[in-house]
Amino acid sequence: MKIIDIQALMAYRIEIGRKTREVVSRLLPNAFNQKVEAERIKVLEEQKAVKKEASWLLEYWGKKTIAGLILMPVTRHIFLHLNKSIRIKQRIQKKGD
Repeated sequence: MKIIDIQALMAYRIEIGRKTREVVSRLLPNAFNQKVEAERIKVLEEQKAVKKEASWLLEYWGKKTIAGLILMPVTRHIFLHLNKSIRIKQRIQKKGD
């Protein structure tokens, strides 16, 4: 059984939020409608920043605008994990009974 370090997870979430606000605040208004530069996606690939089984993300990201990438986690990404989160919660609750 794996244990989730809630404090570490929250610290990570807070840092991601802080860094996101920092990056977004430096963008010029017209940058939001621009697509991600192919060279930047290539750098991610070269750095192996994305696991091979998730390499489809590189192509997906390359088709999005900056605004789309910024908005995706808060508007759509959570739904990808919601069902799994519910199953994990139910499993934990079942063990507690």
